[in-house]
Amino acid sequence: MKKLNRTYVMGAVFIVFALWVMWQTGMIPERLVSNEPGPKLFPYISAVGMIAMAVLSMITDGRKESREAREGAEPYLDQAGWKRLALILAECVVFCIAMNGIGFWITAMAGMLLFILTLRAEKKINLVFAVALSLVLGSVCYFGFTRGFNIPLPKGVVWNMLGIRMP
Repeated sequence: MKKLNRTYVMGAVFIVFALWVMWQTGMIPERLVSNEPGPKLFPYISAVGMIAMAVLSMITDGRKESREAREGAEPYLDQAGWKRLALILAECVVFCIAMNGIGFWITAMAGMLLFILTLRAEKKINLVFAVALSLVLGSVCYFGFTRGFNIPLPKGVVWNMLGIRMP
């Protein structure tokens, strides 16, 4: 029996997911007042991008994986890789839960730093640069959405209880 190619399987999964995103996006009601693109534009762009990247991955990496399978390549993730993957998934869950408690802005900065430190593995990364990058990216994301796109993000219930007004 022929072994399934992981790249083709994951590519097909992402294509199905992208088609589901397009289908759900079609259900968003449009109440446009001006010539703005509306709430459907970015989900459609994301779905098309996911399909394009999945197809490209299937074409380029799928052939490589087939060749490696014939030659007896190493497993996709070793034990340390699976542990790091589980840690990243746990960090994502904590990020989602903490976002409502302490707000998106603080959580984005702390989460970004945590993700950088987790993903670095054994690579040496300047801690000052990692902290600065986390502060800048978290702030740009928060203020870009709240001020630029006028999309409200969670401010956190902890700050309201302490009487601190978050921007």
